[in-house]
Amino acid sequence: MTDESDGIPAADSAERATESRWIAWKTSTARRFTRASEEEEPRAEPFESPRAFGEWSTRAARGLLDVQFRRPATTTLLPLAYILGLAFALGIPIALTILMWQLSAVLGVLAALIAVPLGLTIAAVVRLLLEFLVNASRLATRVEHISELADDLFQALSDVAEPVNQLSEDVRAVQFWRFRGRTPRK
Repeated sequence: MTDESDGIPAADSAERATESRWIAWKTSTARRFTRASEEEEPRAEPFESPRAFGEWSTRAARGLLDVQFRRPATTTLLPLAYILGLAFALGIPIALTILMWQLSAVLGVLAALIAVPLGLTIAAVVRLLLEFLVNASRLATRVEHISELADDLFQALSDVAEPVNQLSEDVRAVQFWRFRGRTPRK
């Protein structure tokens, strides 16, 4: 049983085709895996130097002005969101204390006692929400990568399924357990 085109036995040809598909799938997966790790946005460190702050400001402005959401800006905008959250956590208790102090001195003292725990609670909530956002972003990136791997695996298995089905049909066609020359028993 040889392949007419190049003189290679058909079994070897099918084996080589399957092997080449496997190699192509591994190469594609490796390429995608390295690309996924390269695509991760570098950590935003805006306060290391004035130049780093300028670069970060430019990336943050581009992220804010990207109304089509073409590129992720989660990690770029994270320091800005955290600073604004901390300012909010500091400003709300101070404003509340001043407002209560204007109404009455007793309410002002009570608001001052509540201001520190309130500020710390707001700061903690802001931090937790931002960490949740970062983890959700990382998870989404990994799920997308896993989905691409699953698509590649499905394609590779589909390529293998056809030859396996053909082989299964060929084995079923061979009826080696039935002998034609056999006489029925009495």
